[in-house]
Amino acid sequence: MQRMHGWIGRKDRFPVGMDAVVHRSDGGTVSVRLTDFSEEGCRMEGDELFQIGERVRIDVPKLGLVNAQVRWALAGSAGTRFFNETED
Repeated sequence: MQRMHGWIGRKDRFPVGMDAVVHRSDGGTVSVRLTDFSEEGCRMEGDELFQIGERVRIDVPKLGLVNAQVRWALAGSAGTRFFNETED
């Protein structure tokens, strides 16, 4: 795929369809559906509205809790990037 000038690349994401639970910083939990996934991030879909920059922990089936930051958010979906606890 050819990228536009100025495009920031990312790893290819692969389509999935799995239910997951998001743990928010306020202690609340939200059920979401993961619709694509890579080693660097994922897309979540659901009824909850997420804030860009929000840090969450996603309980991914067969993988466990993964730290993530919301990079984009629309009504009904959000994209995250995974990070290690040592990252700021």
